[in-house]
Amino acid sequence: MMIKTLSTLVLASAIATAGCASPASVDNVPVGAEVEVIRQDGGVVKGTLTERDAETLKVNVGAASRSVPREEIADVRVVDNTRPPAPLPVIATFRELTLPAGTKLVARLESAVGSDTSRVEDPVEAVLSEAVVVDGIDVFPAGSVVKGEVAAAQPAGKVKGRASLALRFTSISVAGRDEPSTIMARIERLAASTTREDAAKIGIPAAGGAIIGGILGGKKGAAIGTAVGGGGGAAVVLSTAGDEVRLARGASLTIPIDQAVDVRVPITKAP
Repeated sequence: MMIKTLSTLVLASAIATAGCASPASVDNVPVGAEVEVIRQDGGVVKGTLTERDAETLKVNVGAASRSVPREEIADVRVVDNTRPPAPLPVIATFRELTLPAGTKLVARLESAVGSDTSRVEDPVEAVLSEAVVVDGIDVFPAGSVVKGEVAAAQPAGKVKGRASLALRFTSISVAGRDEPSTIMARIERLAASTTREDAAKIGIPAAGGAIIGGILGGKKGAAIGTAVGGGGGAAVVLSTAGDEVRLARGASLTIPIDQAVDVRVPITKAP
């Protein structure tokens, strides 16, 4: 009876430790395995073990690669996707995730802006209307606040120059997290060309684009316009500015991230 009990305890211990490896035995984890590396500072890196040497482990996390010094490792676990995930150790407090460059933030503008009303460095704010998800985890939940500023604002010109507006976003704040995440993202808007409308006002066919170019370019333009019998129409064009770029509060934006962003997402502990 005692031998049977002892055998049961040994088997249970083997099952309990099958998915774990201490820093000392991490060399037994095969390259190519999906792993969770738990740092001593509480961070968790989940991905594919691609390389290791005497000092570091390299783990592919989506499109990014992370190097974890061995001296910082508290635990390494092999992920078995055929079984329910094992609870993380108490030391684990946040996941280290990466948003690749090009990730799109879908947001709702909270600050009205315009090419003729905004100034460079005016603050701009938006709120995520859709969560940004990586590996099933809300890296940035809906409602997160995206902040930035006006990067450029060019009003429409009466003689030449289409209106343009550029917004630069630099941070995302999430309720319950101590620090905002730094990002680099930018959107630009250019007013539609009014060349065809200008041609109609002057009364010449679209084939006369060179004449329109002269008028919009100033200098000899007015003289050319008069020569073709369009002097009155040209005067209207020269005195009327083109369309402005305006984004109202509540406007929907799709903001691509310029560079990959590393984010720490707190791990919610079961009650």
